[in-house]
Amino acid sequence: MFKNVISYRVPFVFIAGVFIIYQLVIREGILPALIFAILPVIGIGCAGIFHGQLAFYAFFVINYFIMGISRYFPMKTGMIMLGLTLGLLLLVFLKNIFHPYDWKRSRNFLTVIWLIWFVYCLLEIFNPTSVIQAWNIAINGYAFFPLLSAILIPILFTRYKDLKWLLILWAFLCLLAAAKGYWQRNHGFDSAELYWLLVEGGARTHFIYSGVRYFSFFSDAANYGTSMGLSMTIFGIIGFYVRPIWLKFLFWGTAVASFYGLMISGTRSAVIIPIVGLVTYLILCRNIKYMLLGICILTASLLFLTQTNIGNENSLIRRMRTTFDKDDASMQVRVINKKKMIPLLQDKPFGIGLGLSGGRATRFNVDTPLAKLPPDSSHTATWIETGIVGLLLYFTLLLLILAKASYIAVFVVKDKKLKGILIAFIAGISGVLVAAYANDVTTYPNGILMSILYAFLFTIPYYDKEQTTDVTTT
Repeated sequence: MFKNVISYRVPFVFIAGVFIIYQLVIREGILPALIFAILPVIGIGCAGIFHGQLAFYAFFVINYFIMGISRYFPMKTGMIMLGLTLGLLLLVFLKNIFHPYDWKRSRNFLTVIWLIWFVYCLLEIFNPTSVIQAWNIAINGYAFFPLLSAILIPILFTRYKDLKWLLILWAFLCLLAAAKGYWQRNHGFDSAELYWLLVEGGARTHFIYSGVRYFSFFSDAANYGTSMGLSMTIFGIIGFYVRPIWLKFLFWGTAVASFYGLMISGTRSAVIIPIVGLVTYLILCRNIKYMLLGICILTASLLFLTQTNIGNENSLIRRMRTTFDKDDASMQVRVINKKKMIPLLQDKPFGIGLGLSGGRATRFNVDTPLAKLPPDSSHTATWIETGIVGLLLYFTLLLLILAKASYIAVFVVKDKKLKGILIAFIAGISGVLVAAYANDVTTYPNGILMSILYAFLFTIPYYDKEQTTDVTTT
């Protein structure tokens, strides 16, 4: 059972541990030394009862609710999620003592891609304007969790049914998010939400001329709308491919509820997610029936929003129409801000450092014009923090990921159900990446959700082999 850990490293670790305990006894006393001594025992004990999928499901749920919880109980969400991420990684390594994982599955295309990006972000520490405290906070979402997902997802979710249960869990979370949004719209905000709106300034972006923007238990309406647009796209497509019938209706019901959440969020940039997702699906599915249906839906929707005034008395529909208005005031402000950034970034090809855009630099006593300009979107934040070199590298890596995944979906995966799920993931990711031009899509839970979806793009082919083997055996 312990054969994979009995090596020359064991004596080294043992001697190092004894030395640290000895130093703790001398400098801090018996109690700190005792606590340190029993930590490995506690860790190994937890690993013995640790169940990979269940722990990840718990992490998934915490990620989904943590921004809402932080409104009632102030906390450092970034540090908590980083701690949970490191804890998950540690438990997996300890579990490997009792039940060795198939680490070969982690040697995939995505791991190489995210390793390249991680190294670049790691080198940002040496950026002259970088701040180590800001880097420590930002690195998890930027590069650490994407790389960790690429490594852990293939070894923890080894069968299709593992993915299916994660999708079911996500669907129920989306339904809860839509239900909370419905409650806010019809019954009002609670005291904590009102405090955030009226005292902390949330009303400035949520009580606007076109109506109230609802945010459910997310950090804000933009985050809420992006998440709902992503889930609407993915579950709307997957519903055509899964069985049994109750699962179809669960996913389609989730898509409808997510569409409602998208509308009441008032997040115009999120409207583009299902549109881009549908176009991506039509390109990849190569099914004439679905292509014709999709083209009809897309054409009718665009004509309705851009060429008619039908439903303009409804604030939700009227707000959605502004997505396609080039003269919209909010869009013009974004364009002006980006023009201001261009000269400021000309002598900063590697940016100003991770975690320093959008006013966050003030926490670290950094005074620079770039940090004061609102990035308004994930791509702009990446441009400011990692420079034009980082932005071009990031875009190149994303295109490589989507190109490789699309090739796998069209030419490699044979199982119809898995092919549909894989295309749905690509469609949802593509939509969010386009929306990221005008919106921040990295806030919890969306940043981690995207990293998980990226990982499954290169895990699903293993499920296809599983399905093929089962059919052959039968």
